[in-house]
Amino acid sequence: MPASGRMAIQTEGLVDQERLRQVVEVLRESPAPGPTRLKLAKELGGVSLRTVDRALMLLEAQGARIERIRVGNPKVIHFKLGKGPVWDEHVTSEARLALRLAGLSLSQCGTQLWQEKLGVIEALASERMSNRDRKLFEQLQRCVRVQGGVEDPIEASEVLEPILQALENRREIEVEYQAAGAKSASIRQVVPYALTHDLYSGGAFLLVWDDHHKKPIHLRLNRIAKVKPLGRTGVIPDLEIMERAAKYQIGGWTSEREPFEVEVQIEGAHWVQALKEAPPALPEFSAVASKDSQSVNVKFKANHENGPSRWILQFGVAAEVVSPASLRLHVAEQLENARQRYPSILS
Repeated sequence: MPASGRMAIQTEGLVDQERLRQVVEVLRESPAPGPTRLKLAKELGGVSLRTVDRALMLLEAQGARIERIRVGNPKVIHFKLGKGPVWDEHVTSEARLALRLAGLSLSQCGTQLWQEKLGVIEALASERMSNRDRKLFEQLQRCVRVQGGVEDPIEASEVLEPILQALENRREIEVEYQAAGAKSASIRQVVPYALTHDLYSGGAFLLVWDDHHKKPIHLRLNRIAKVKPLGRTGVIPDLEIMERAAKYQIGGWTSEREPFEVEVQIEGAHWVQALKEAPPALPEFSAVASKDSQSVNVKFKANHENGPSRWILQFGVAAEVVSPASLRLHVAEQLENARQRYPSILS
């Protein structure tokens, strides 16, 4: 625990440091509505009620928040720990749950290395949990499932760490990159701008400025074999272009172009309800259902046809691209090409 976060624990009579820790543990472990004074005295080995009162007073003086809950008739006071004292190293249930859900989510984002790093923190957090909280989260871990992504491992920390350092200091890097379909890796000198997660493609990407091609490009992280910091300041001529490329990318597909608005008509009451309950995180997404709730008109923005078409095609015959004309043609060509794969079935 950092020295700045420590606080000397006062002692008075039987209320020493270990006794105060015992009180905190009993308050945490006890079921609702919490222990009474008599219960606390018994759990502490049969100490006097005066010792219990003194311990509670000292804990509150040291930053603890202890609620008094009156139950029954006649009223009996029960104690509930709302917040531990400043020296308490316990990790709250809420923090532990946040770590668990973050780990589950990252496991589906194509960022296996980051999930492993978070797992180290999660393990340390588990050591600071009460027995009661530990049982709760062990049950959550057995029961909660997150599916739908892919495993996209980033094996080497020597790839991620220099990227993070370059992002922090805006430095140019040299990367050895194996492009999709390429027979061998190529060396590129680029300026990293942002790390992006994309659940549509199930991957993690590095958005960079490629000065050789004079445009922003997306590099899939797991295709980067090596990273070499070059030490010189990276120059990005137009930060607005980079921010636009990051904001309007879909499925890893991006470009330096101005974003265009996509309008799609989707038929089917089940799609109407699904898009209402769980709207996709597409750039500037909006959805307006028809009066009879049998169709929905959706709009969002993109800067590359391959991004929105991937999302649209999942709806099959239920979706029709209204605009722009270039995307309408692009989707129509993909559907026609797909149809031609089944000539004997449709003849």
